[in-house]
Amino acid sequence: MTVPTILKSETAQCSEHGQYHKHLVESFIGDRIWQGCPRCQFDAVHSPDDAIYKPAAAVRDARDLNARLIASDIPLRFRKATLDNYQTITSPAQQAIALRQCRDYAQGFEANWNVGRSMMLLGGLGTGKTHLGCAIAQHAIREFRAVARYTSALSIIRDVKSTFAKDAELTETKIYEALSTPDLLIVDEVGVQNGSDFERQVLFETINSRYERLQPTIVISNLSILAMRKCLGDRVVDRLSDHDGPAVLFNWASARGEA
Repeated sequence: MTVPTILKSETAQCSEHGQYHKHLVESFIGDRIWQGCPRCQFDAVHSPDDAIYKPAAAVRDARDLNARLIASDIPLRFRKATLDNYQTITSPAQQAIALRQCRDYAQGFEANWNVGRSMMLLGGLGTGKTHLGCAIAQHAIREFRAVARYTSALSIIRDVKSTFAKDAELTETKIYEALSTPDLLIVDEVGVQNGSDFERQVLFETINSRYERLQPTIVISNLSILAMRKCLGDRVVDRLSDHDGPAVLFNWASARGEA
């Protein structure tokens, strides 16, 4: 589990346990959280008294959720993206369909995870694909305590290429293993790469290894389904479509720049 970044530390005094280091830590939603005496927190979550245990357990669970959300690598711009605040004003009827498909996938995540059902979000720039992809990831983390990770196709390719250096700290196997581990992987910006055989193979390895482990993947792309087949190959698209994995189409004008 990724530990939230410590932004500031101060020496503090606990009336019961004496001096301790108080930490100001990063919060996923943008504010900051002061963490109090760790021994007090430990004692409280092990208390037989519900009046003491329950609020302490709520604090513990909130910290765990915060750490899971930060570990998802959802970009700062999309940390507030939810299914409920997605705007359906550019093309209301079509957007409502896309939102419903994404909501159905998110609410049924446990069943989707059980069979390794993936998803594709396809369409033009500025149509809300990344918003909904990140919203699904957040829902899976918050409601199912899933481990979700956001990345981009270019980041995956760059990470694999970095293993070719003589002084590389990670191996190619380690990179693919890390990508195979999360319960849900969001791969954004598929199709903006150069389209080389090497890049196509890297993305195939990423998606196929997850497919074999029954781990769902959500692919986000500006390409059409036919262009996806040309870019990634039929094998990849077929794996993403297995078990009726939905392809959600975002065929409306960009909302960027609108009030």
